[in-house]
Amino acid sequence: MIGSLRHWFFNPWVQLAICVLLATAAEIFLKLGAAATADSDNAWSWTGFTGLRSGWVWWGILASVVSLFNWLATLRKLPLTIAFPVGNAVHILVPLSSWLFLGEAILPRRGIGIALVLLGLMIVAKPAASLEAKL
Repeated sequence: MIGSLRHWFFNPWVQLAICVLLATAAEIFLKLGAAATADSDNAWSWTGFTGLRSGWVWWGILASVVSLFNWLATLRKLPLTIAFPVGNAVHILVPLSSWLFLGEAILPRRGIGIALVLLGLMIVAKPAASLEAKL
């Protein structure tokens, strides 16, 4: 049981999915932290260092670092020509998460762009599915 769970968890596709989800979470956390520490009266605000006062920023940094390790684990097994385009699912998930969790608007032109990225992802994922059988 534990061996099969370990085998499943270390599957490069699972690692890639975790990487994308963590990268998405990191962006949302960093946005929350930046918004919480925005202070136009602070002379150092333009540097972004004031964001380090926010727990959200630290969660975002942690999610980014863990995402990096998942990315490295992914690259050990998957070709970059597959992993990189599929990893760009983050360009779909960040705007959708911003809309869901931050209440940001997705204008029609951006919605079309997200749909095109999704279409491209599906085009790239089809050959990736045949690669899965070889792993």
